[in-house]
Amino acid sequence: LSDRERLFLKFADLFEKRFISQGEYENRSIEDTLDIGWEVLSILPPDELTRVRESTIEKYYYKARTAYEGIKR
Repeated sequence: LSDRERLFLKFADLFEKRFISQGEYENRSIEDTLDIGWEVLSILPPDELTRVRESTIEKYYYKARTAYEGIKR
């Protein structure tokens, strides 16, 4: 697999574990859900987010990327 393909597999895995697999008794707010969504998206390079406006990427992506890097350590 290429590096890009491995990145998308990592994205899919994290998407399922962090975003989709909300526990039955987990009371997650919409804000928390959106933050998790951006955290997961931040794994991908911003140029892969072709359906997201540049202004939205500027507003949320880089903050989420910093948070994801902190969690990853």
